[in-house]
Amino acid sequence: MEKRNSAHINAQKAARIRDNNLCQICGSRDHTAGHHAVDYQYGGSSSLDNIVTLCRGCHRRVHKGEMDVYSV
Repeated sequence: MEKRNSAHINAQKAARIRDNNLCQICGSRDHTAGHHAVDYQYGGSSSLDNIVTLCRGCHRRVHKGEMDVYSV
């Protein structure tokens, strides 16, 4: 797994600011983090337009394949 660089960390912080620290699926403010809409392994970048803010629960469900962020 690629180590996160400062551009990656800054883009995640910027996404949380843009999204008002709200999960873009359920609206929760609890334990939010940036999620890559298109993952690195599929050619996704760390640019702001590829990162969406998700709470821990929704982030977990997205990674399990139970929901997606493409309609957000």
